[in-house]
Amino acid sequence: MKRWIPLLMGLMAVQSLAAQKMRDVFATMPDSVLGLMTKNNRLDCIDFIENDMEAKVRNRFDGFTVLKALTVDYLDLQLTKNCRVEMKLLPAGDSLNYICLSRTYSGPVPESVVELYTADWREMPGAEWIPRPAYADFWTEHDSVDAKEAERLQRLQDMRFVQASLQPDDMRLTYTLQPGEVEKEEAGRMEELLRPVVYEWDGRRFERVE
Repeated sequence: MKRWIPLLMGLMAVQSLAAQKMRDVFATMPDSVLGLMTKNNRLDCIDFIENDMEAKVRNRFDGFTVLKALTVDYLDLQLTKNCRVEMKLLPAGDSLNYICLSRTYSGPVPESVVELYTADWREMPGAEWIPRPAYADFWTEHDSVDAKEAERLQRLQDMRFVQASLQPDDMRLTYTLQPGEVEKEEAGRMEELLRPVVYEWDGRRFERVE
């Protein structure tokens, strides 16, 4: 009987992780992941938003953090004035959840970092699980812009700012190339040729949606 105890405990742990909801993941996540928020901060945010109150708390840097949305598997958090955090629970074939976390820094142009964690907050190798689109993937043809002009506009992007977003209602990860610090008219012409690049979670990794 004793030899079965570790196995039973392991199965119970698996079931516990599989049953986790975003509120539980947010409440119990290591402080080191977000840095600015204590566990009490996170618990207060959950309590406020579940009671239809503004989920705003003072963080460790004496600024304010606001939990803007919390569903069963999605979270939208304004960590600081210039940093937005989105989290999404992603089901896997073994019935466990992975945690996808996107941090978007807003100045001067939005730029995102996307990370993937196991249910116990071990970071997964990014390139294997979350492909990042190539620069050319964002560009498409447009009747009003000839090939020569399109090539010129692409060369304007010395620094390439890519914003990532997660969705509350599906398992998609969307990348958007942001026009850099160029003239407003040039940015408008670039936007005619730019398209988002979308990936969808298939239970193992994010795959490109054509």
